[in-house]
Amino acid sequence: MAQVRRSLSLYAEHLGLSKEGARKRLIRVGVDYLNPFDFKEADRRIQEARHADREPFTKAVYGSLTDDEPLDEATKKDPKFIESQARREMFKANLTELEYLEQVGTLIKAEDVDREWFELARLVRDTMLNIPARIADQLAHETDQRKVQDLLEQEIYQALETICANGEQPA
Repeated sequence: MAQVRRSLSLYAEHLGLSKEGARKRLIRVGVDYLNPFDFKEADRRIQEARHADREPFTKAVYGSLTDDEPLDEATKKDPKFIESQARREMFKANLTELEYLEQVGTLIKAEDVDREWFELARLVRDTMLNIPARIADQLAHETDQRKVQDLLEQEIYQALETICANGEQPA
């Protein structure tokens, strides 16, 4: 049993998932994780299942992409048929391009972008909201309007520089 846990733990680490996530994936693709298994074979099955999962969606929306029913010559010459064939080929090309970009790491997941924007917005909010706490005592004793304005501008520029410095650091 310890060997099974070890294999599952190693495979989970290999995928970058929790043991439970790896266990669910292995069950879904029919790999018996209770016995020692080949990681390459499991990866291959997961990859095949991933592409198979997309097929029902594309069939539901665009019809069968491998539809090889014989067509009469009149249908083949119909402009609407030619246009639909062109759209189908364009869709297949776009899917292939997206899969390629995802595999080479050029395509960024929307949730990753959203998370980065959220973190940046939180940094801006926190930095700007800290200004009053930092300079409240200085402003309370100041009666000269020009000095108050200079203090506020200095703190705002300092906050913006902090934001820029933190925003440029790689994640």
